[in-house]
Amino acid sequence: MRDRKFSDHVEVFPSSNGEEGLIQGKRFSQEEDEMVKKAVLSYIKNHRLGKKKEVLPKILKCKSHPELKGCWKEIASALPWRPHESIYYRAHVIFERSKKRSWTPEDKELIRRFHEEHGSNWRILGDAMKKHRFQVKDAWRRIRLPNRKKGTWAQEEYQTLFDLVNLDLRMRALEEKKSKHGMLRDNIGWEAICEKLSTRINSSCCLKWYGQLTSPMVMEGKWADTDDYRLLKALFKLDACCMEDVDWDGLLEHREGDVCRKRWEQMIRYIGQYKDKSFSEQVEILAKRYCPDLIEAREAWDAKVPVDLLPAREL
Repeated sequence: MRDRKFSDHVEVFPSSNGEEGLIQGKRFSQEEDEMVKKAVLSYIKNHRLGKKKEVLPKILKCKSHPELKGCWKEIASALPWRPHESIYYRAHVIFERSKKRSWTPEDKELIRRFHEEHGSNWRILGDAMKKHRFQVKDAWRRIRLPNRKKGTWAQEEYQTLFDLVNLDLRMRALEEKKSKHGMLRDNIGWEAICEKLSTRINSSCCLKWYGQLTSPMVMEGKWADTDDYRLLKALFKLDACCMEDVDWDGLLEHREGDVCRKRWEQMIRYIGQYKDKSFSEQVEILAKRYCPDLIEAREAWDAKVPVDLLPAREL
């Protein structure tokens, strides 16, 4: 893969986080769909609730039926690696989706007009079109981008994606909050990124990030994308003049020194024309890209007048 060069410009967008230790945002496999379906039907049978045709709608709308309180906790235990809520929503798709999967130009135009007039109340439109609201929502995601592109990515798209994803990761690294949204390992806010990029759907952004722009060590489980920020933050505070001055083993408590150094060597590949700069200059350049607030804090500090140079009346 050719090296990509990036500028320092970033944009702000909402952050998003997810539950730790559970698979989120990743498509359910066919086997998982069968497990969800079996778990729901087994619940009906084991609790002797009656005929499936009569009971299934109640389970899918259990909030309106207090006697079924806690049913999804038991159903979801069949897939312990998935959040309860994900299984609940997936069951709705499995049991309520239409057999007709294609979308005609008339369907797409109807979705556009409905969104203009009524917003994102997909349940109403889904009922009218005899499709599940998630199907309608997914269709809207595919047709909402008037500038959507396919095929080879332009350099500007790589640049913008890099900036947006890294800002999202930076925000999560600082906040360390949980959310019920996200995709794959790091629960990145792909929906917000897609809207800002405006030329690619969120799944394409996700695949491009993990396939080309993230560290290979993330896939291997040796590194997390948020570690990029922790690494740059540690190096920036260290203020070393060269790599030999860095105690790589003591840089990040949860990462080995050789892993930190390997990731550093990967990161400087994206500095472009700056790769021949000194180590301290490389750290500052990458810090601007990954941790802009650190640079601002340093500049504000450097702008301060030393105490011993202040006039006596100001002391």
